[in-house]
Amino acid sequence: MLIAEQLVLLCINPQRGQFELGRSHADMDALAAGALLLDLCEQKRLRFNQQHVAVDGKLPTTHPQLEAAAHVLSGPTNGLPIAAAIDLMVARLHPLAIHLLESLFRRDVLHRVRSSWWPFSPYRFPLRSLQARNEAIQQLSMAVKAEAPSVRGLGLLVLVDLAGQLATSLAGLQHEAAADKVLHLGRARSSGAPDVELVFQLRQTFTR
Repeated sequence: MLIAEQLVLLCINPQRGQFELGRSHADMDALAAGALLLDLCEQKRLRFNQQHVAVDGKLPTTHPQLEAAAHVLSGPTNGLPIAAAIDLMVARLHPLAIHLLESLFRRDVLHRVRSSWWPFSPYRFPLRSLQARNEAIQQLSMAVKAEAPSVRGLGLLVLVDLAGQLATSLAGLQHEAAADKVLHLGRARSSGAPDVELVFQLRQTFTR
């Protein structure tokens, strides 16, 4: 499952099937685009240097949303700053977050129902697979405990926090530890790992 898909799973109300963002300025499409950058990084299709990202569009992928993102970013504009890359994906792949929910629906992770009896009313996506959501929460838990978390775990932790949903996924001392890890993300940069630097700069982009 994509990091972006785990992100949307953690940002919908499981019963109502609608996004619930705890920060008024949070944009689900933009956060999903940031998650796709991390997916491309995890699959070794993205290079990150001096706050710019470049994507190798020649390598194949089996996921249509990831393929679409790689196609958008690997065109003539390849090598964009992070913020510009996110804006481009949001514009070209609109509505990105809904496309991710549709993908999860097709794989029986979510239900899909109309919001009302009106035939053109928007869809809601109540949770169908509790296991899939628990696996996403487990990624957060592992990232909190790990000395050197994976790009998936650390990235998901940061993006869920940016969505204002960290307290919904983690409780008590675990939530406190997660919030502290995100707040002091700069400490992890001392490792010099490019993946950590990408996550750090992604957070900086959303908090400027």
